[in-house]
Amino acid sequence: MTENEGLANRLHREARGLREGSPQIPKAFERGAFVSVSARVGNDVSGYVCDSDGSGLLLDIRDPSGDPGGYEFLPWSSVERVRVLEDFPH
Repeated sequence: MTENEGLANRLHREARGLREGSPQIPKAFERGAFVSVSARVGNDVSGYVCDSDGSGLLLDIRDPSGDPGGYEFLPWSSVERVRVLEDFPH
C-alpha cells in the first residue's frame, strides 16, 4: 500500500462517523446559537440567532471585536452558507 492509499484509508475511516455533539438543523438555528452566514450578495455576517422560520434568519449581529452591530434579517434566498460556530470567538 502506498503512502497516499494509507492516508486515504485513514481519512475514510475517520469520516465515517459524526463528531460527538454534532448539531442537528433545529439545534443549529435555535435562539442563542452563534453562526457565521455568507450571503449571496458577497458579505459575511456573524451573530447570535434571535429567530428563524420558513422565511429566513434573524441575527443579533456582532462585529469582529464582539460588539453588537444591530439586528439583521436574512431571507433564506439570500443565504449561501451558514457556519455553525461552537462558541463566540474571544
